[in-house]
Amino acid sequence: MANMSMLTAAAYCHHIGRDFTPPRAGLSYIENFLLMTGHVEAATGLPNPRYVNAIERLWVLIADHEMTCSTAALLQTASALPDVISCMVSAISALYGPLHGGAIEVAYKNIESIGSISNVPAKIARVKAGKERLYGYGHRVYRVTDPRFVFIREILNELSEEVEKDPLLKVAFEVDRVASEDEYFTSRNLRPNADLFAAFVYKALYVPFPVISEL
Repeated sequence: MANMSMLTAAAYCHHIGRDFTPPRAGLSYIENFLLMTGHVEAATGLPNPRYVNAIERLWVLIADHEMTCSTAALLQTASALPDVISCMVSAISALYGPLHGGAIEVAYKNIESIGSISNVPAKIARVKAGKERLYGYGHRVYRVTDPRFVFIREILNELSEEVEKDPLLKVAFEVDRVASEDEYFTSRNLRPNADLFAAFVYKALYVPFPVISEL
């Protein structure tokens, strides 16, 4: 886990042209990850404690989700007794897919393509006509609102000052409002999943989410 964190941070810094900062003893896993990626406060040189708390809760929430596709991929590969890195590559490959870990980025880009609140009705109409998909809605298991969505919404509420600066989040909220009242979605038990708002937590923390997901 520690090596994966360092590799990700190093790749991220290289990708955006930022100097990599080595980890420090005494800092937590999340604190060191933010330190290594350069997301620190100018006054202290350390990560914002509010952001550390938000990411820690988000990562635990996403990780604590039982036998996901990527977890199963890792275990199935490990059953053949290859090396640990090969097992991780198998898991990451599954995680990258747009119907698993990659769904967060797909949902974000879907909201980004809508552009503004005024375009939401047209988007919903195209979805209902079968012309497009509404990513961030529906789940293979849940037929109710994804329970993780509730906690992600709480994190966003705590970051209200940062969130207020993101006009796309207002589009996401409007999509959620319209879909939750539309018979097409309610009759099919299509409700928001964790992907709809997860990317906006990263954006609220000033982490360029699309860059992180590309890694």
